[in-house]
Amino acid sequence: MTELRMVERPLSWVPAALKREEWLLPAPEAQPDEAWAEKVNARLWRGTGFVLVRGLELGGLTEQQCVERCAQIVGHVCAPVGFRLQRSAGELLTAATAPAVPRTPDASASVTPDGDAQLLLPHMDRGERPRPPRLLALLCVRPASEGGESLLASGPALHERLATERPEALRELSRDFRFGRGPDFDRVRPVFRLDGRTLRVHYNRYWIRRGQEETGTPFGPARRDALGAMEGLLHDPAMVLSLPLHRGDLLLVNNSAVLHGRRPFRDSGRPGTGRCYARVWAD
Repeated sequence: MTELRMVERPLSWVPAALKREEWLLPAPEAQPDEAWAEKVNARLWRGTGFVLVRGLELGGLTEQQCVERCAQIVGHVCAPVGFRLQRSAGELLTAATAPAVPRTPDASASVTPDGDAQLLLPHMDRGERPRPPRLLALLCVRPASEGGESLLASGPALHERLATERPEALRELSRDFRFGRGPDFDRVRPVFRLDGRTLRVHYNRYWIRRGQEETGTPFGPARRDALGAMEGLLHDPAMVLSLPLHRGDLLLVNNSAVLHGRRPFRDSGRPGTGRCYARVWAD
C-alpha cells in the first residue's frame, strides 16, 4: 500500500482551503514570457496542480483560430501535440495527432433526449493511452447558457481521505487495473502510485470498465467497493472544486495530479451559440 508519509503534499488541497492567488493568473498582455511561464509551471507541478488563466482576448477569432491560440499559449509551458481540428460531442474542439477512440456515453457522462448534458465526474484525460499527456488545456470559447462549471479534485487529497476513512479501498486502488482495450492489455496500472516521492493518480472509470469488460471477468466485491468509494468522494463537494469558466478563460491541469470534470449544462439550441471549448493535450 502507498504510504502517506512518502508523499509530497503541495498538490494536496480541498476547496475550502484554497486561495484564489494559488490558482488564478491574469492573461499575459502580449506574448507570454519566461517569468509568466514559471508562475504557471510552479502552480502546475509544485502547487495546486491547476491554473486558471483569466481573460485571453478572442475577439474576431474563428473556432480554428481559438484552438491555435490555445496551443500557442500552452507551448510556453509544455510541448503541445501537433494538431488537426476535431469536434467531439458538439462541445469540444480538440487539437489531436490522431482520431479519438469513439466513446459510448455511460453513467458518468450522458446527454438527455432534449440535448441537456449531464454530470461528467472528475477523471484524467486519455487514461487508456500507453502514455497519457502530462497537461490538459481547456479554453472557453463559449460557455453554456446554464451550468457547465468545471470540476477539479486533487488526487493526493483523495488519497489522504481514503487512507483515513477507507484504507481497505485504498489498498485495492493501489493495485493494478486494466485501462482501455486491446489484445495484450498492456495498459495496466494502479489508480494511485508513487513516482519517487510524488503521488500519481490514474483514474478514468469509463476506461477501467472498458478494460475489465474486455477480459470477460466481472470485478470482485473488493474491487467494486473500492471504485464505489472513489466515486463517492468525487460526488462530495468538500473534495471537488466547482469553477465557472468565461469566454477567454484558459484552464491548465496537471493530468496526473488533478482530476477534472464538469457539471450538467443546458444550451439555448440556437446554431453557433452552444457551449464550445478548445482542448489541447501537451507533454
